[in-house]
Amino acid sequence: KGLRPPPSRPGRRPAQLSKSTAGAAPMPTMLASFPGLASAGSSTREYLSQDFYHASIAPLLVVTIFLAWLARPSTKEPIPEGFTSFRMRYLIGWCLCVAADWLQGPYVYALYSAYGYSKHENAQLFVAGFASSMLCGCFVGSMVDKWGRKRSALAYCLCYALSCMSKHFNSYGMLMVGRVLGGVSTSLLYSSFECWMVS
Repeated sequence: KGLRPPPSRPGRRPAQLSKSTAGAAPMPTMLASFPGLASAGSSTREYLSQDFYHASIAPLLVVTIFLAWLARPSTKEPIPEGFTSFRMRYLIGWCLCVAADWLQGPYVYALYSAYGYSKHENAQLFVAGFASSMLCGCFVGSMVDKWGRKRSALAYCLCYALSCMSKHFNSYGMLMVGRVLGGVSTSLLYSSFECWMVS
């Protein structure tokens, strides 16, 4: 008697077909099942294709990260014990203080315009902030050495908190005082924290 092939197990062949068809699904069909992903991708492409400025964001970001990696500080000397934890604590506090400056910066001009101030008055407010930062930067180093690094860092937090609070008032004089305090705070931000870390 001839040998008969073993009977095929039920459900085996459809399973193989389902695997092959799943791998061959067209890309639009798969993206259609995730409308949020598809809309996010299209909005990103539209944003980056507006002009040369927007199109250069992604490649410049890659170049910046690469150059920052090449320029990272390195040393062959042994790192003191506890320095890694100290660096992490410092960076957390410093990043929060810098974020306070960066997050509100892009919206200041729009805020002043919403209050009804003209471009000339807007420019006066910005120049006042830059001028106060320039003047304070001439002696902020010696001031930090005299007052102490920790006190200067706390003074930055106080001055910048007052500067941000002033933006809630639709008063030109109050806004001007806030811009001057913001300029002083910027000088303290980029001097006292680094001096405190090094000392």
